[in-house]
Formats: sequence, structure tokens, C-alpha cells
Amino acid sequence: MAPFDEDRLLTGRGRYLEDRTPEGCLHMAVLRSPLAHAGVAGLDVTAARAAPGVRLVLTAADLERLGIGPLACRASVTSRDGTAMIEPHRPVLAGAAVKHVGQPIAAVVAETLEAALDALEAIELSLDELPTVVEVEAAATAGAPAIWEEAPGNRAFDWEIGNRAETEAAFADAAHVVALTVRHPRIVIAPIETRGALAAYDAGSGRFTLWTASQGVVSLRTALANCLGIEGGRLRVVTEDVGGSFAVKIWPYPEQVLALAAARETGRPVKWTASRSEAMVADAMGRGRVDRAELALDGEGRFLAFRIDALADLGAFLNTVAPMTATKGAVRVFGHCYRIVGLHYRVQGIFTNAVPTDAYRGAGKPETVSTLERLIDVAAARLGLDRVELRRRNLVTPADLPYATAMGESYDGGDFPAVLERALEAADWAGFEERRAQSRGRGRLRGAGVGLHLHATGGSTAERSEVLTLPDGTVRVRSGSQDSGQGHRRALALVAGQALGIPASRVRVEQGDSDWLEIGGGTGGSNLLAVAGNTVHRASLQMLERMKASAGLLLEAAAGDIEYGEGRFRIVGTDRGLSLAEVAAGWAALEEAQRAADPEAGCLGRLDFEGIHTTFPNGAYVAEVEIDPETGEVRVVRFTGVDDLGRVIDPPAALGQLHGGIAQEIGEILSEAVRYDPESGQLLSGSLLDYALPRADEMPTLALAFAPTESPNSLIGAKGVGELPSIGAPGPILNAVLDALRESGVEHLDPPLTPEVVWRALHGRAQG
Repeated sequence: MAPFDEDRLLTGRGRYLEDRTPEGCLHMAVLRSPLAHAGVAGLDVTAARAAPGVRLVLTAADLERLGIGPLACRASVTSRDGTAMIEPHRPVLAGAAVKHVGQPIAAVVAETLEAALDALEAIELSLDELPTVVEVEAAATAGAPAIWEEAPGNRAFDWEIGNRAETEAAFADAAHVVALTVRHPRIVIAPIETRGALAAYDAGSGRFTLWTASQGVVSLRTALANCLGIEGGRLRVVTEDVGGSFAVKIWPYPEQVLALAAARETGRPVKWTASRSEAMVADAMGRGRVDRAELALDGEGRFLAFRIDALADLGAFLNTVAPMTATKGAVRVFGHCYRIVGLHYRVQGIFTNAVPTDAYRGAGKPETVSTLERLIDVAAARLGLDRVELRRRNLVTPADLPYATAMGESYDGGDFPAVLERALEAADWAGFEERRAQSRGRGRLRGAGVGLHLHATGGSTAERSEVLTLPDGTVRVRSGSQDSGQGHRRALALVAGQALGIPASRVRVEQGDSDWLEIGGGTGGSNLLAVAGNTVHRASLQMLERMKASAGLLLEAAAGDIEYGEGRFRIVGTDRGLSLAEVAAGWAALEEAQRAADPEAGCLGRLDFEGIHTTFPNGAYVAEVEIDPETGEVRVVRFTGVDDLGRVIDPPAALGQLHGGIAQEIGEILSEAVRYDPESGQLLSGSLLDYALPRADEMPTLALAFAPTESPNSLIGAKGVGELPSIGAPGPILNAVLDALRESGVEHLDPPLTPEVVWRALHGRAQG
């Protein structure tokens, strides 16, 4: 790969999984359960094995013979009574029973995809249907159908955190208590590029290679090697360009294991690519939480305590980090920008007969933050207080920093009052009532919503960054992070270039190959700059120090007499010097013994992450909507935001992240929700005809600005951005719609606020 090329993806020179189909490649299709809960009474694949072009058919019995193990959850939590969570066995292929629509039962490998699909039709499958429950509140109810014998009440865990006693005392003494239940529906993640896998096996070396879209190859290698029952060194995982992920491609999936096993059995490459319909029934989904929330206030409207008693829809199995998403992930920003002493969160993880859920852009935080922002608006309305003033009087201020929360976080920076005031001014909040009157004159309802938000960046800290100067002057950066469309390569090239005083165009960033990544936690939790960025910066400086020693050796000067600037090493006080390229070339030309003479010299910096990986990007958003009361259609007509991202390394990329996250949340609040038939468990929103992603013509012009403050936890001053808009946008949009409906007597509606939902609320028609 050449040094950084900004036009590569725009000019069709990207390399995605679908661009790679080796000679002799076989194609795989997967038979999936048509029922949500059933015993497998019979499975006959005889005819499929004899079908034209078929080279292999795999069933659960075959996988057992091959020593293929189950998929495992890697995040364990302990219930509040001290008992361990319940983790059911999750086979790669269903054996005795199926637990959700779309669960894999068999795989067919054939010369062509068409032949594999035809052979699926020849499989004889007999299922004995069992009672089904797909809605989390129903599944948590006494007497609900049991999904797992080992999980009474369909509970995987019952977890809590916070200062419960102090919270309960605050509620007991409160002048006002406001309660509200907010239902956050399941969301289909739906990246443009669907999941896929291309597997190969080398019988001579006994090594596997898997090309697959991911958010980190090292952790994926470990999980898949465990399923295969092999040492990690026998599996190479490669990720090239990725067409979006938003967390859905982090996890190991059955199809990757099946492709690897099939490649070994057939001796040929095996490829599988999900159709959009498969993705809808088989990809891990996001969100899926019911928040029963309460806010305690004193007589002056100051927040005393906030608590949520939640039900988290886990689906039929525990996905890779789903227990962490529903528990610790959800509470890192509990209370977010507000000074609230009493904080308590309880969550019950509930099994349902649906595809598993896991992290999705924000990983539990969008639900927590938007629930509180909604509760604040309801409190203001019930108590007759101004909703902006109520927020103002309860904000954490710069004087409070560092601010420690009852959830164990310590905010390292920020000016929440300032971002709120800037957002209100930029949105012309003072002029809203005039715009409301103008809309009313056109027969439209208009509403405005405001909210603050905070993220605690996270993800894995398992990062090893390498920075190497090559003899041609190119600087190669290797990182365990993984770009999935966010512009990581450019960001890391800029970080290295700024540390070295050279243009980013001279930096080549490499990611996504487990053969040269010993340590790499991948990307998640908006951790690119907080973890990889800071480590690349340190490794760049380490490389410069080592190259000073190398330059001294080549120039016959002491390393302490060498200075560096603008891509050149010079002997202090002279014009004698060498460029980065000349030092690298000269170093490469030295004899091994000469290079070994100075262990501090060289052209490579290599460091693991050190320090605190958590930063706290934050901001305030203001949304305005118009509603057509005749149809219930809602349009976001104005959206204003001010975000504190710390130092912004790449402003266009940061704005792109903000735009994309806000667009996703417009969809989440106004149109998106997974719908299952409550009786049969069949997916009703199984295509993009039935599942309404946001469209370009539904996007307003976004007026966004930055308000950076320092982050003591970050060497390069950057705080992270990827998940921030998904945490911040839901509350203001939801509040804006309900502000427009308030005069019609509507206090609360759960998202999505589709035209039908809004029309029924306006016209007093219950959902039929």
C-alpha cells in the first residue's frame, strides 16, 4: 500500500471483501431456522449432499465430529445476589433445538452460490414448535414461556451499581419525584456492506486464513481459534476496507467458523456473503431496553437523585460483550452533565426468542442519556419550571472538576454551561416561539428540544503501535485499531505527521493483519485517538530519539549533539545533516554488527498503550421539528450542536462522524424499530421495505460547532467523537416532538415516533 492516499476510496480503489474471490473458490449458503422456538425433530441432508455442484454439507453432528466448539461470551457479570450470570451453550449450528428465527442449522458449500442455494431447498427439516416470547417485558413476566431451563424467569443476570442507600434516602426526602418509563426498541444496525467471510486452509502448514470485515483482527482470531480448537498462531485474520460496522462486525459469528471448517474439509477457499435479508435476521442487533426511571428534586428544582430499573433484551444467547453493554457500559455516563449525588441503576438481563443484541454506536449510553433528558423535560412540565433553566441550575461546572460520580467515573475536563449557552445562542432559542407561531399559521405544529450529552471513551486498551521510517522516506505506522469507514488511516497519519513534522502524505498506516499484530484490541468505544492516537504519538517520538542515535552514528557525532526538525537531523551548530530517508537508508546499509553496537539506535518506535484511556467528550444539541397534524409526519427542520471533542485532529472527518451519528438517531427516534410478531416470533421488519432507515431528504441542514477544552488524560489533547452524536441526539429530537404535541395533551410517546404513532396520539386513537 502506498503512503496515505485521500482519493483511494473516492475513486473506486478500495478493496472490500467482495473484491476478493480467488480461483477455485467455493460458495457457502446457510439454512436458517424458520421458527423462533422449536425442537429439531429431524434433519435429513442426504439429497442436498447429492445435489449438483455440492462439495460439502455441514450439520451440528458434523461440527461435533470435527471438534468445533461453541461461540462464547467474553464479558462476565455477577448478579447483585453474588451469583454468576447464566450463559447458555451457543452452538455454531443448532442441534436439538432452535431459539430464534434465523439461527443457523446447516451449511451447504458448492461450486456456485446458486448451486448452494438450490441444495438448501433439498434439505428436509422437521421442527416441533414450542411456546415463544419475543418481547422483553413479556419475557420477564411470571409464567412466560421458558427459553432456557437453566434460566428461571428468563433472567441471565440481575445487576446493580451506585449508592443505593443514599439514593433511596434522597427519594424519601425529595419535594418532588417524577417517574417515567421509556422503551428503547431494538435497532437493526444495517451497514452498507453486509457481513462476509472468505476462508482458506493450507494443509502443508496447517494454517487457516480468514478475510473478513471486522473492527479488530486480534480479538477475532482468538475467539475463532477457540471455536476451531487450535492455537491462535494457526489462524491469520485479515481485514481490508470495511463498508461500515457501528459494532456489528466486531463479534465472531457462526458463518466465519463454518467457512473456516469448510475450507479445511474441502481443501479449497470458501466464501460466504450475507444477503440483506440474512443480515436482518442474523446480525446482532442494537438497543432493546426498557427504562423505568425516576428523578428526585428538592423544592428549588435541584436534582437530588436519579435511578433506573431496567430490562435489557439480550435475545436468545449472550453475545460477545452484551452483558457488559447492558451493565457497565450503560452507566459510565449515568447522570452525564448534571450534578446528581444519588445515582442507582439496576438491570435485569432477559432472554427472548430473538437474535442476540450487543453494543451499537454508544453501547448502552444513548438509552441512559436520552432517558434522563426526557425525564428532565417531563419534570419541568409537571412542576411548571422552564426546561432550560432547570438544566442550567443542575449542571456540573468547571469549578467542580475533576468531578467524581457515584458510578466510579471522574470527569477530566469540560465546560458544560458554556456549551449549553453556545448551543442555545446558535439555535436562536429566544426566537423559537416566533417560529412556532409561523408554523402554526401554516397549519403545522412546531416543537423544540434541548439536551446535553457526555461520553466516556472506552474500548480495549490492548494497543501496540509501531512507527518505522523506511529507506524511501515513507513512515509506516502499524496499529491494532481498525478503520471501518471513519477515516482512521488519515487521523493516525496526521498524528504521526504532526509528531514528526512531516506531511501526512508521507505516512502509510497499516491495520488489519493478525500476522504482524501481536497486540491489538481493535476499535470500539470511540477509542481511536484516546488509545491508538496517543500510542502512535509516543511511538513516533521514541522513533525520533532512536533515529538521533542512528544519525549520530552515520554523521560520526554524539546522539546528544543531534537535533531534529522538519524532517531532518542536524549536528547542532552546523549545516551537516541527514533527512529521515537518508538516515533510514544509511542505517539499513550498515553491517549487522554496526547496528548492534548501539541498542538505542534504529529507525523503529514500538510502544504499548500506557495511561488513562478514558476521556469525556461532551456537548449540547438543540432540535426543532414540524409536524403535519393531518398525516402525523415529523420533519426535523433545524438542528444545532456544539461539541467539545478536545483537540480536533481532522475537522472534516470529525464533522462527518457527527453528521452520520445524528442521521442514525433521526432514524432511531422517528422511524426505526425491529418488530416481531408477539405470537409466532416471526420478524415483521425483515427487509428495507419494512424497516425504515433514515433517508437523505429527511436530514436537515446541521449547524455544528466545536468548543474544545483540554483533556488531561490525553497526550495529544483529543477526546474522541464516533459515538458522541448517537448519545446526544436522541434526547433533543424526542423532546422536540413531544414539545410540539404537548398542547394536544400528549406527555410521552416511546420511539419510534412514526407518522402513524403521532397521528394516533393527536387524534386519540389507540394502537390497534
